[in-house]
Amino acid sequence: MTIDLETLKDPDKTAESQDNIDVVTAGQMLQDARMASGISVQEVSNHIHLKLSVINNIEQSVGDKRISSTFMRGYIRCYARYLKISENEVIAAYDCQNVACEQQAELQSFSCRTKLEAHDNRLMLVSYGIIGFMLAVFLIWGLRGDDVDVVVPEPTITQTIESVGAVTVIEEQAPLVVAERVEFDRTAAQTAALDVIVPPSSEVVPAEVLVQPVVSALPTITSPVVTNTPDNKSAAVAQSLVLTFAGDCWIQIKDKNGKTLSTGVIKAGQSILLQGLAPLSIKLGAPEYVTMSYAGEPIDLSTFKQGRLAKFKVPFEA
Repeated sequence: MTIDLETLKDPDKTAESQDNIDVVTAGQMLQDARMASGISVQEVSNHIHLKLSVINNIEQSVGDKRISSTFMRGYIRCYARYLKISENEVIAAYDCQNVACEQQAELQSFSCRTKLEAHDNRLMLVSYGIIGFMLAVFLIWGLRGDDVDVVVPEPTITQTIESVGAVTVIEEQAPLVVAERVEFDRTAAQTAALDVIVPPSSEVVPAEVLVQPVVSALPTITSPVVTNTPDNKSAAVAQSLVLTFAGDCWIQIKDKNGKTLSTGVIKAGQSILLQGLAPLSIKLGAPEYVTMSYAGEPIDLSTFKQGRLAKFKVPFEA
């Protein structure tokens, strides 16, 4: 039994029918068609030029993060075209499969987010409890601190009287000490004056200080002459590449530096204009539907086989 896109977009319907509905994936459709045709996986790989691992991942509906959704759609379309089954049905099944995977990821992320929110709420409650307990402790400590009486010791009269007496004695004895010291200094000065022998006077000739100018020889610095040599090599000019599509075709075009200019499935009736540094690396899934011109010159694609991947560079290397 298959499941449609509307059922997958409705979370309630998906939850009710998840256990009772079997989803037919694009890989299962391709695998059933291949086995019905009696074609091996190796033959499919050789025909559409894909690795065996990629073919197995497509049939087993295993996603590869290294391959984008656009490339995967192109691979599935080429696979369905080779097996001659409806490409639209296979692509629709692939889209339904992607929607189911996205909804499952959303449900998982919602569950994880709910658990994280519950954990955060518990942490907030614990934090509020700790803050409230600390405020209560500080409040009780402040109320009890106001009841404590501060005892200030009273100064004694005896100590004051003793201090005053000590100051008085010092003031009375100080002049005696100073007088005795002055008298001793005067006697010592007179005795020293008798013992001094004065030497004969001598002329003191001041030394002449010769100041000579200091000439510092600074080395001559010759600045190098920088000459700008013009580059004679002309810059590469990007040429225009025009592609017109008569049918749906997957393409990948890169320039000389490996920069991707365009990639994906182009619909029938569309035309694209690209510019990039030559040579351009081009891959076409269905070259029979493409008309190409480079730098105004048409490019012949009739040499490539129909229904097979075409790889070449423009301009063609000799």
